[in-house]
Amino acid sequence: MKFDMETAEDFANWFDGVDVDLVETSAKVRKFFKQDYPKLLRVAGVGDGFIKASVMSDEPKAPSFGNQLEDRIVKQVYAKETLERVGKALNALRDESKQILIAVYVDDLSAWEICERLGCEKAQYHIKKRKAENEFADSFETCCPWWKDLHKYK
Repeated sequence: MKFDMETAEDFANWFDGVDVDLVETSAKVRKFFKQDYPKLLRVAGVGDGFIKASVMSDEPKAPSFGNQLEDRIVKQVYAKETLERVGKALNALRDESKQILIAVYVDDLSAWEICERLGCEKAQYHIKKRKAENEFADSFETCCPWWKDLHKYK
């Protein structure tokens, strides 16, 4: 890929002009994991352990798309690929953020169980969780370009 200096400068300037609503972005990530993520698992025909396995594996996987696939097969392929991109996005996060999101949305642990794992108070946990959710929105935006942006801009 060739880099165009004008596009690169626009990209660098984008960071100065972006004003993200951290609370609303966090809420959109929660909605994704509570509503979209379970549906993706069902459509892909995989179990809850799918994300854990893809987070553990860094092996590249290429989806196979045929020309004459029926709509339901295409949906299944895209759902599975989207789930793999969720794993890729989680792998790009800081270790603590990854642990929090997996504990909350995959393992379905309670806040006090996660606090115990992290060795922090509940108020501190909520701050860490919001930060992890915002990190996920950043990572998922580029890992899965066909999915809607989880950021809420001011």
